[in-house]
Amino acid sequence: MSTEQAVDEVDIRERIDALVDAVRAKDLAAVRTMFAPNLVSFDIEPPLRHLGAGAKLQNWTKVFTVYAELDYEVRDLTVLVNGDLAVAYAVNRLSGTLQSGDRTGYWVRWTACFRKLDGAWLIAHDQISVPTDFATGRSVLDLEP
Repeated sequence: MSTEQAVDEVDIRERIDALVDAVRAKDLAAVRTMFAPNLVSFDIEPPLRHLGAGAKLQNWTKVFTVYAELDYEVRDLTVLVNGDLAVAYAVNRLSGTLQSGDRTGYWVRWTACFRKLDGAWLIAHDQISVPTDFATGRSVLDLEP
């Protein structure tokens, strides 16, 4: 790995740490700084594809509205850098207390493709998924890494 790749990997990891902090704080303005304007997101909720950073931010707005208290964890993060493109993947946990007072939490699989635009690493594509039980057709939300 070149020195530049190592520096870029550290930068991306720091950006992901900042995203985690922003989600925990329910800070939409800070979350916004993570995404390229023309982001394509295969998010966990319908539709199949969300186009543009605005659509992704609407999803985070929904999450921030539903949760009274929110925690976010990234585990087993891998970052691969090649030039102005990078891929990061991990299993992430969204958990907390809903506005109803109920506690909830589940792990998702997360992959993000970063592009270096004007010197900043931004997420140009992400995919969030959960495993499916094919026999029932239902998502499996109780798995642990």
